[in-house]
Amino acid sequence: MFKMSIPNQPRNFAFPKRTFGKKKPEQRSFQSCWFDSFTWLHYDESRDLAFCHLCMAAKKLGKIGNTKVDGSFISDGFSKWKAGTEKFRKHEKSECHKEAVERLVTLPATTRDVGEMLSAGHAKEKADNRKQLLQILRSIRFLARQGIALRGHDDDEGNFMQLLQHHGETDSSILAWLERKRDKFVAPDIQNEILQLMALRILRKVASDIKTNELYTIMADETTDKSNREQVVVVFRHVDEDLNVHEDFVGFHQVNSIDATTLTSVIEDTLLRMNLSLSQCRGQCYDGASNMTGAKRGVATNILAKEERAVFTHCYGHALNLAVGDCVRQCKLLRDTMDTVHEVSKLIKYSPKRDSTLQTLKEEMSPDTPGFRVLCPTRWTVRAASLCSVLDNYTVLQTLWDTCYEQTKDSEIRSRIVGVRSQMESFDLFFGVHLGYIILRHTDNLSRTLQQKDMSASEGQAVASMTVETLTSKRSDDAFDKFWVDVNSQLDDVDVGEPVVPRRRKMPKRYDVGTGAHEYPATARDRYRQVYFEAFDLVIACIKDRFDQPGYKTYRSLQDLLVCCACGGDYATHLRSVMDFYRDDFNEQALTTQLETYQVAVRDKKVKTITDIVTFFRDLSPESRLFFSEVMRVLRHVLVMPATNATSERSFSGLRRLKTYLRTSMTQERLTHLMTLHVHSWLVWSVDRLQKDSVPDVYKPVGLCVDCVQKDSVPDVYKPVGLCGQLTVCRRTVFLMCISQLTCVKDSVPDVYKPVGLCGQLTVCRRTVFLMCISQLTCVKDSVPDVYKPVDLCGQLTVCRRTVFLMCIIQLTCVVS
Repeated sequence: MFKMSIPNQPRNFAFPKRTFGKKKPEQRSFQSCWFDSFTWLHYDESRDLAFCHLCMAAKKLGKIGNTKVDGSFISDGFSKWKAGTEKFRKHEKSECHKEAVERLVTLPATTRDVGEMLSAGHAKEKADNRKQLLQILRSIRFLARQGIALRGHDDDEGNFMQLLQHHGETDSSILAWLERKRDKFVAPDIQNEILQLMALRILRKVASDIKTNELYTIMADETTDKSNREQVVVVFRHVDEDLNVHEDFVGFHQVNSIDATTLTSVIEDTLLRMNLSLSQCRGQCYDGASNMTGAKRGVATNILAKEERAVFTHCYGHALNLAVGDCVRQCKLLRDTMDTVHEVSKLIKYSPKRDSTLQTLKEEMSPDTPGFRVLCPTRWTVRAASLCSVLDNYTVLQTLWDTCYEQTKDSEIRSRIVGVRSQMESFDLFFGVHLGYIILRHTDNLSRTLQQKDMSASEGQAVASMTVETLTSKRSDDAFDKFWVDVNSQLDDVDVGEPVVPRRRKMPKRYDVGTGAHEYPATARDRYRQVYFEAFDLVIACIKDRFDQPGYKTYRSLQDLLVCCACGGDYATHLRSVMDFYRDDFNEQALTTQLETYQVAVRDKKVKTITDIVTFFRDLSPESRLFFSEVMRVLRHVLVMPATNATSERSFSGLRRLKTYLRTSMTQERLTHLMTLHVHSWLVWSVDRLQKDSVPDVYKPVGLCVDCVQKDSVPDVYKPVGLCGQLTVCRRTVFLMCISQLTCVKDSVPDVYKPVGLCGQLTVCRRTVFLMCISQLTCVKDSVPDVYKPVDLCGQLTVCRRTVFLMCIIQLTCVVS
């Protein structure tokens, strides 16, 4: 089949022979050496005919007249091999061939753009415009990466314009550009379009990485922003071939409701936009809210109904927080202690005067001790630090209440101060602060460890078990005796009463079941020993209960298979369990074979945990990893399940930095694009323009996308004029342009822009077409159909052939149907 890009010149083909002559017949065939002497030759294997590639192309494009056409080398074909060399040389000297060479080779190589030929200043103007546009792009990229607002109350005084003014101090051309009345590319709409382009490029890379790594876990959470709108964040966790864990933020979604149906729709919509299949999902990680974990209608249940291998894990960070909360609520002494410390925090931090007084007293009484830390009920890792700060500043705080009581006139505040002061003078609070600190420092350390991005659910269970063992070791008579002596030894340094035994009280009849005599502690030590053991029993039981999750039992079979095999045990039961649940994920025969080899390979390596196994495989060369491909796949199943949903929580911190009370009118699209650039800050510097020299063989884009739809499967308007007959814009490209648009008016654009078979309401807006134009290299007004021209924007602005080409090379997937 004829292709306009290059001639067909098969070198190793067995050319068929033809018979020439009647008296003395001779067998002659086409000679491959002719390709070297006559580079324009095009050979058709099916018909055993030779053609002139240049003449055929010129004829098809209408570059030569009908009177000069040499039919034997254009339409009929040449096959007289006996006189081949002679005829080829004669054709090279023909008027037809000379005109084809001039039109297709000589003129394009020697002529310039019409505008440049007519005006010497056109090229200079074009280069200067590009220079200024690049400076604008760099400024927007910098501000977005740092999370700095582009605009202010007055656009001219905003950070973006002031940054350009700053650059203008060293480059006066920028200041001259800003003095222009139009076409400055600094308007808010242009800023949004540029942010959109940069954010989408990052998201395309994230989507490509996830598809390359195949397996992923869905992580989602919701919060309320500064404008009182519900925002849902979606994060994907995946593991690459080097066993490095990635947790990638993909955007915020504003919703009117946070019920399970809405949140499930948000997740499915995100998967569609990222072109990810739910069949590759192997995990879910959310908090414990009913809309997320409901047994009948929760998000996890909805996803499991469609992909049963997407094992759900209740975020270990939330689970630990709930476990600590359960322990504190059930232990009266700890509950009263935490309430009192929280009241201390409010009295100090809600009053600048009392806070300043505390700093003054601290500098006078104990300048070397750390300051007071606020107890925040919603933060996971600051409780122990707050209790420790109370102990370090106990005397200073007692002095503070005496000073503040005399200075305060408000009766309500005075009564709160009296209450806190009396509590701090009791041994119960002093003992409770010490007890809470010794327990919470271990749970805070566990929480801090679980929040690491690389922490898998398997490793999270391991560190949780170590914490439980540590707390269990503290639950002993020897540990209590040491703790009791330490607490009492500090009574001389603070104004706290001695421990006493409370007055005996008769148990209410509603609690008295009459099974035996009531037991009362004989001494104060016995009473506080009972409280000590009760607190440790509660925290150990709560952690075990919260971390014993149904989904982990299924997921643990993967971990047990690898660990048991590494330790030399019998892993047949675990292998059967893995194959029954994950079915098509593994080749059972290959996995069985590789496990036997893997068991021998780690025999002397002292591999006992998942961390050891990961280290073993990372040390192998890429070639050696292929030897254990199925075992590596099992390990990636283990690592893809996260311990916590901390990445989603961190994105909420970024949301608070970006959407402040001064920026509550920001649109959702702009917020998502800014968040993408801010969160993926390490990728922002890779977002750069496509230079002319960075795209090789622009006029021969064959092989860029093997999935491109055929020439006849899309409307003619999509075909890039004069580029290549095989290069077409696929429907998927149009779809990607649609999902990021700013404004969509269904009736304002031609039907050809509507993504076929995807969504009838989704159309490409005019602004999208406009932004495609500003990055073009060449613009020829009459060379493209009218449908490409941006309506109501600029009559001279059209989409060039180069733009269509760029649309093709950045697409994710080409969908034929």
